[in-house]
Amino acid sequence: MPVPIIFRKRMNNRIKALVTGFLFLMAACSDPTAVPKEYLQKDKMSKILADMTMADAYGNEVSAMTAPMPDSVRQEKVKIYYKQILDLHKVSVKDFMASYNWYESHPDRMKEVFEKVQADIANRKNKLGNPVDENAPVMFRLKGLFPYADKAILLHTSDTVRPFIKRQP
Repeated sequence: MPVPIIFRKRMNNRIKALVTGFLFLMAACSDPTAVPKEYLQKDKMSKILADMTMADAYGNEVSAMTAPMPDSVRQEKVKIYYKQILDLHKVSVKDFMASYNWYESHPDRMKEVFEKVQADIANRKNKLGNPVDENAPVMFRLKGLFPYADKAILLHTSDTVRPFIKRQP
């Protein structure tokens, strides 16, 4: 005996409701901290951002140590460093920017990434050790021996230190 049309429509609506409910249930059970596959994962993103932070610090330090340069020139140099870092990690600028924008729209995940960046930089700093160590450059070792080592004069001919001697005019 054939099923009337009214029952078929009700059955189709019930199946649609079940499928929709099942999809919502699957979406609710997924990992809330997961990053979609089309974006850079947290570990890779944190490594790239840590390298970029170091490049930015290097750019600031070099511009402070050399002749003063306009900030726009320094920023252009840092952009070159950023591109080299992305090439080193085999990531395109487009992929990085898409991932960065996604992380910006998900602050909880961005916070996790920056916590990894801070941990990575702290780890790198700890590996450098104490600047007073014997392998440190002379100026750092001098500060351990003489508190006012900045005022010391290093002779160009040798590594001999004569502290607290004023330059003769």
